[in-house]
Formats: sequence, C-alpha cells, structure tokens
Amino acid sequence: MLETNPNKITNLSDQKEEKDLLAREEVKTMEKDTSHLREIEARRERERLARIKTAEEIAREKEREGLAEKSALARDLAEQEAKAREERIIKMRETRAVEESAQAQAKTEQAEIATGEFRGALKETQAKEEELRKKFLDRVEARAEGREEAPPLPPVPPTLPIVEEKKSPEIPKTFVKKPGPGQKLWIRIVLGLLILAILAAAATFGYWYFVVRGGPETTAPVNRIPEQKELVIPPPLFYVENTQTVKIAETSEVPFVLAQFVQTETALSSVNRILFEDTKNTEVLGLKGLFDSLGIITPNGFYNKVADDPTFFIYSQEEGNRLGLVVKINNQEGLAEMIKLWEGTMEENFQGLFGLLGKNEPALSSSFKDAKYQEISFRFQTFTREDLGIVYAIFDDYFILTTSWKSMEKALDKLKEAPMSHFFSPGIGAEFVLANMDLKGKIGQLFFIGINGTTLTQETENLIASVQPGGILLLKKNIVDEDQTKELIRGLQKVALENYGIPLFIGVDQEGGVISPVNFIREKTGQSEIKTADQAYAVGLGRGAELRDLGINLNLAPVLDVAQPGDFLFSRAFQATDSQADAFAKALIAGQKTASILTAVKHFPGYGDIAFDPEDTLATLDETPQVALFKTAVEAKPEFVMTSNVIYSKIDAELPFSFSKKGIALLKESVGEDPLIMTDDLPQQSLIDTFALKGVVTLPIKAGADILTFSLNWETTLPEAVRILQESVQTGEISQERIDGSVSKIIELKQAYY
Repeated sequence: MLETNPNKITNLSDQKEEKDLLAREEVKTMEKDTSHLREIEARRERERLARIKTAEEIAREKEREGLAEKSALARDLAEQEAKAREERIIKMRETRAVEESAQAQAKTEQAEIATGEFRGALKETQAKEEELRKKFLDRVEARAEGREEAPPLPPVPPTLPIVEEKKSPEIPKTFVKKPGPGQKLWIRIVLGLLILAILAAAATFGYWYFVVRGGPETTAPVNRIPEQKELVIPPPLFYVENTQTVKIAETSEVPFVLAQFVQTETALSSVNRILFEDTKNTEVLGLKGLFDSLGIITPNGFYNKVADDPTFFIYSQEEGNRLGLVVKINNQEGLAEMIKLWEGTMEENFQGLFGLLGKNEPALSSSFKDAKYQEISFRFQTFTREDLGIVYAIFDDYFILTTSWKSMEKALDKLKEAPMSHFFSPGIGAEFVLANMDLKGKIGQLFFIGINGTTLTQETENLIASVQPGGILLLKKNIVDEDQTKELIRGLQKVALENYGIPLFIGVDQEGGVISPVNFIREKTGQSEIKTADQAYAVGLGRGAELRDLGINLNLAPVLDVAQPGDFLFSRAFQATDSQADAFAKALIAGQKTASILTAVKHFPGYGDIAFDPEDTLATLDETPQVALFKTAVEAKPEFVMTSNVIYSKIDAELPFSFSKKGIALLKESVGEDPLIMTDDLPQQSLIDTFALKGVVTLPIKAGADILTFSLNWETTLPEAVRILQESVQTGEISQERIDGSVSKIIELKQAYY
C-alpha cells in the first residue's frame, strides 16, 4: 500500500486552483476584449453609416439645387423666348406698317409726278394751240377782209439754172365782194366751234398719251422711284415649330451658315425650318440653288420632276441635329427609277453636306436597303451608328430626303398630320387672308365648337365643311388613347385645310386633377396641389409637351377664379396666398408657352361664391369678384381670356358678363386689348330660355367678344346660331367692321403660331 504525502497533495490542489483561477481570469479578459472590439466595430459601423448618410444627403441636396437651378434657368429662357417672340411679332407688324407706308408714299409721289408731267405737257400744248389758234384766226380774218398777203416764195437754189418764165394767157380778174357784218359774225361762230372741237380732241389725246399710255417710250420718267422687288416666301409643306430666314449675299455662304445651325442646341424633337434669302436677287433660295451651294449633283432631269420650293429643316434628336427636306413632286413618272439609279453615286454627291454633319469615313453600308414606317416604304444607306445616313421616300405627292431614320419618321408624321395651305402661309399677311374670305368663312372663325365621337366620321366632315369653324374643343367623350387622339386631330386639321385653307385651334380643358379629359398623359397635377413656382413651371412645361405631341395647341387652363371652401370650383383653383398664386399662374403659363401651347385663362371675373355649377342654372352675384390675379397673370402673355356667364349686379344687373358691353369693357381695362376674348359655353338652356338663341349669339359679339364657344348641346343650336349671326351682319344689325376686327386677330394669332 502506497503512502500519500499530505503536503504534496496540498500543493497539487493549490496548483489546480491557481490554474483554474488563471483560466477564469483569461476568459474574462478575452470576453472583455471581445466586447471592447465589438463596441469599436459598432462605433465604426455607425460612423461609416453616418458618413454614407451624410454623403447621400449632400448628393440629394446638390441634385435638388441642380434641379432648381435648371428649372430657374429654363423659366428664364422661357420668359426670354416669350419676350423675344412678342418683340418679333411687334417688329414684324412695325416693319409691315413702315413698308406699307413707304409703298403708299411712293405711289402718291409717282401719281403726283405723273400728274405734274401731264399738267405741264397739257399747259404747253394749250399754249401752242392758243398761239396757232390766234394765227389761224388772224389769217381767216385777213382773208375775209381781203388783206391777206401772199406767202413768200421759197428761195431758189443757186445751182439750178434760171429758166425763163413763160407767160400764161392773161386771165381776166374777178372781183370778190367783201362779206357784210352778218356774214363775218357767222364765219366767226363757225370757226369758234371748230377751234373748240380741235382743243377738245387735243386735250383727249394729251390725257391718253401722258396718263394712260405713260408718255413717250423713249423718255425716262423724271425722278421715278425704282420699283423694289417683293420677297416671296413659299409656305411650308407641313407645320414647323419655328422658321428662321438667313440673309446671304453669296450662295457660297450657305455651307458656313448651315454648319453653325448644325452645332446649335435646340429643343429635343423640334423641327425648325431654314430659309436662305439671296439679298442680291431678293428671293428665297430654291431647291436647285440650295443643292448647288452645297455641291450636290443630281441626275439629269431631276429638277423637272420636282418643285423648286422645298421645306428645308433641321430636326433635333438625341444623336445630334439632322437635316431634311420635303418637296412637292410635279411629275412622278420615272422618278423612283431615276432616284434608284442615283443611289450608286449619292454618297459621293452628298459628300459636302455630310461633311457638315461629321462624316469623315466611308459608309458602314455600301448599298441602300428597304425599310417601312407605319406602312410607308423608304430607302436608306447607313453612314454611322449615330443614326446618320441618306434616307429618302416618295409619299403621296412628296419627295422626302433626310439624313437620319428619326428625321424621316418625323417628316412622315408631319405630312400625315395635315399639309399646310398655300392660301394660309407666313408670307401672306392677315389683311390679305381677310380680304379673300367671304362672310360665311369669317363667321365660322368666330365659333369654337364641339364634335361627336372618337373618330372622324362623314357627319363631322360635313359639319366642319359647312360651319368652317375657327377651333374645336375636345371633351372627354372624344378622347380614348394616344394613337386615337392623334389620328382624330390629324383628320380634323386635314378637313379644315382642304375645305377652307385655315388651320384649327384644337383645345382641351386639361386643368389637371379631377379635370383631366386627356387621362392617359403623365402630367396630371391639379392646380390645388401646386406648392412652388418652379413646380408650376414644370407642370406647364410637361403638360404642354404631352398635349403638343398629340396635336393639341390650346389649353383652357389655368383657372384664375378666387374661390373659397364650399365654392363649386374650389378644388380646381390655386390653394395659396395672393402673392403665391400670382407666381404660380405666371410660371404655369410660361411653361405652356415654352412647350408651344396656347393658353386661355378663365373665368373672368370669376365663379367664386357660387356653390352650384352655373352651367346648369343662371347665377346672379351681388358682389364682383377680385380680378387681381388676372391682371398679374396677363404679364405672362396668355393668348385668350375666357369669360363667365354670370350676372354681376354691380357691373350689369340685366345681362350675363359675356353679353354685357360694360363687362367686356371692364375686362379690356384689366387685361388689355391683346388677348382674344372667348366666352364660356353658350348653349346653356338657362341662357336660351332667358335671352333666346338670337340673344345668346349676337349679344356677346355686340359686346366685344371674339370667340363663341358651342361645345355643349351644339347639335340643336349650332347651325341656327351660324345662320343668325350671318343674317345679323347682312341686315346691318352687327357691322362688318366688328366681325373683321375679331377675325383679323384670330388670323394674326394663327399665323404667328403656325
């Protein structure tokens, strides 16, 4: 049996306890270290997240600042563009007035010169005739009294031999008895009448010779003013957003000018027409002149098959600016085969033109290929992957040549919308258009009407051809989707242009929010949701661009009525202070202008304090609404102001505002003479019951309104309304001058827009 050493056991126990203790301490230390490390990692993670959050906030803030800066810049540009456009229109009117005045002065001076020449010649002729008449009378009187001396014999030439005169047999003298006093009197009377007849014939001949005939052909008129050749601008073959005329002294300047246009940034998807005015010959460069200046060689006989007045344009796309032209075809026979043969040398023939567009390498494709767009065939050769090449098509009676696929598609879209009328073009003044319109056409321009259905029916075509309206208001019932709306508007414009040659205002009540008849577009922000001027501008710009893409050119918005909770249109008005509403209204209008959309502000002076819809019941208000918002908004130059159909007792206790001369006078005093005055819908049963259809039609025109809106219940009222207004002019109840004044403003606005 082994003996155990107690001391040794004790030592071993102590060592074990010590190891256990050390182990426990080490574990605690490790736990503390681990905990400490975790805290460090957590703190670092929080700091990292904080840095990321701060960076994101900084980035978002920079992005917001950038957007705000872009929005402010865009608004400034829009205001500058609107101002420049107004200045161009004013300058155009002033230039036209100066030219007309100069022409009138020149004609007056020419007439005075011709009259002076005639008077001088006539006076000289009369003096000579008077002298001859006096000599003639003296001879007659001398002969009558027997004291006339024989005229002297002509001198004999000295070279001729003198021939001895043979004496003739002597003739006995006959003595003539002198006439008596009575005979002398009769002789003088007869001679006087003869002289008067001679003078009358001479005067008639002088008038014909100097005035009708224009005087001697070999003699140049004295101080005649040389006739100035008038510049004739051919109308565009389709609607373009902008037309710019460039004056050139030599055709060699064309490539340099065109290179500058190609490098200029323009609004994306915009079509800008360019005209080159040859100042030396006072004419716009035609197709041949344009091709020659660019060094483009065409096949023999090409210019005989197409017209010489192309619509030459620049189209802005993402890849850069591209060029294109559309020209009328005079003779299609053999044209397609001619151009197909031309394909073999086109790349070489167009080298100078494509050099301006950045082509410096051979084409990617050596041959032309076939393609289609909306069932329309065209041919193309690709130069670069940036959508650059030669693209051409023959569509209906048009030859189209572009430098990209997208510009070809845009040109085809434009031609399908509706070709422009040659009668209604920017080169023709409103006075000329007005002078060539009959009364029926003028009356039609005053009507803004509604239609039925979502497609162009024969009934609608007949309606447009009969009424010849100035505009059409599309309602929710007419609008389904994008393709249907575009097709409908294209058809409406085409019918108007084919029947009476003047394009239509195509309008819509796209206020946003609950009033959004075009419900498939992205921008449908209601006015009550707008919080800043920048947002208002963005809403106008976005909404306008979408409407313009559909073919709509007039928006009946914004609503400027001052409304309170409980009013029937409170949710459709700005929910802001007066100063904020002023800024919102101007910014919204400016945005629509930038998008090339016309604006009708409404409903002057306002439907405030009315809980029910006044279209259903004729309303009367004791107090006149505040119109300060209209006065401020007009600074943004809206093209239309829509009036309300409410009776305001303090303005006119008997007539609705649209019917009242006092009311229209107040409107013009508040917003000026420039905007066209458009009534709210007139075929309301409450109005017809009170004033009869004749009053509904004639009273607004007599008061000074320019456009009558007939979009509701028009089927039973419109034909009769047109007849009533036409008859009122024919009988003199409404003056022709009153009608011409409104039609002239409508034509001027359409010419400035189209």
